[in-house]
Amino acid sequence: MKYFAYICLPLFFVLCFWPIASYYTRLKFWHFYKLAFAALYKKQKNKTYMSSFYLMQVVKLLIKKRQHSALMALTKGKIKPAETFLLRRKQLFLALVLKNMATAGKNIADLENFIKENPNHKAAIAELGILCFNQNNLNKTKQCLDNLPATGKKNYPLARSLYLQAFFDAKDGDLLSASVHANQAAQIFHKQKNFYEEAEAYVLSGIVYRTAIVSDVAQVMFDTALKIVQELKLSSEEAGIFGNLGMLMAIQKRFEEAQDYYDKALAIYQQNKQPVQTAEIYNQIGQLSLMQEDFAKAEKMAGLALKLHKKEKNAAGEAFSKEILAYAAWAKKDYPTVIQLTFEAKNLYQQQENFSAGYENLHLMALALFAQNKLDEAEKILREITGKNRHFDTNFHVANAYNLLGLIYLQKNDVRRAKGLFQQSLDLEQVNNRLSGIATDYANMGLIELSVGHKEQARKTFQTALDYAKANQDDELAEIISTHLKKIQ
Repeated sequence: MKYFAYICLPLFFVLCFWPIASYYTRLKFWHFYKLAFAALYKKQKNKTYMSSFYLMQVVKLLIKKRQHSALMALTKGKIKPAETFLLRRKQLFLALVLKNMATAGKNIADLENFIKENPNHKAAIAELGILCFNQNNLNKTKQCLDNLPATGKKNYPLARSLYLQAFFDAKDGDLLSASVHANQAAQIFHKQKNFYEEAEAYVLSGIVYRTAIVSDVAQVMFDTALKIVQELKLSSEEAGIFGNLGMLMAIQKRFEEAQDYYDKALAIYQQNKQPVQTAEIYNQIGQLSLMQEDFAKAEKMAGLALKLHKKEKNAAGEAFSKEILAYAAWAKKDYPTVIQLTFEAKNLYQQQENFSAGYENLHLMALALFAQNKLDEAEKILREITGKNRHFDTNFHVANAYNLLGLIYLQKNDVRRAKGLFQQSLDLEQVNNRLSGIATDYANMGLIELSVGHKEQARKTFQTALDYAKANQDDELAEIISTHLKKIQ
């Protein structure tokens, strides 16, 4: 008992001051981490590679080992002292990640060499996957993903893997799996306070829901991501989300709101002197102008985008610019220009392994040939689409190709084959529950029945087409079908 006072007094002071000391330690860590993150983020322009998880580890290590000069340099975006310290402590992986954050992924080869020597280093493979993804090298990204676990301990590498898996799910048209994986990634990132990556996951999730036409959920995902990046003061990411919100408004035909979001994004990108992102917004405004049938503006914006994309050697953006210009030419019935532009865009898309967009351009090319009555050339292209589409999972609706093939054979007076092709298109539309496409196929089959004198069957087929058009609220198509019905009755 006589030592009780001697024990209690020091214990009392420890218990009193330990929470305060712990609080100030955490405060110190977050202070320096935020400064370091902001400094490294600021150094990046068109390509962004950030890893908040590993940057946290670097900052913690520098604080723990009292590397004050290295820490202060890091908060100014100078990584050399921290890199030297990490290499001295044999933390090669952390040093490589830090170097790639400082150079927006320009030292990717060093990380590849590290993986060759450490083939089971899952964290390194995950970061290499992200770096390749940021550089649009989807082949290498997929190779990395194939060497990463799909399940397991809910840690940072798994979240990185889930994020990449969500992208490829969406690319393959599996939107349900994409949404699940993107949200799983976001939850892990949030738990580990990796807020930058959490925002990225929510953006990807928003894109998935937008593609699935679940607009209200997409809005929630984008708004959540926007709140995070605004708190982090990440202007480029904020602009990116404004761009995505613009696209969401556009598909809902809320054109003024879409333009407002695009204007906000454009102002930020131009202020930050980011030419690739600026060009991407020009393209989006061009696409919006197409939807509003302002073809002159669409050409102007896509032309501005094309110049910037060519200058920056951004093939994906260049392809999209040419696609927009092709649709503007289609509206003017300038079919030779449509064929030239879609041919160039298709080649660029195929180089990027974006087969869905490649098929869309081939289909537009076939439409232009059909409009010029070059039926054999159009058929050849459509056969290429239907043949190759079997080998790739894409978002392109191959029913469109069968429908146009049916129209070609109808033009050739081969009614039997035309009807068979329309039926193939209809079967595919029904599988995908695309009401507008179903209505179009029924309308075409109604025309065939009418052409061979089956008026009653034509009337029934047109009525079915009208029901589907109304269900899809496609007033223009419904009016066309109603006109055919009135002629029969």
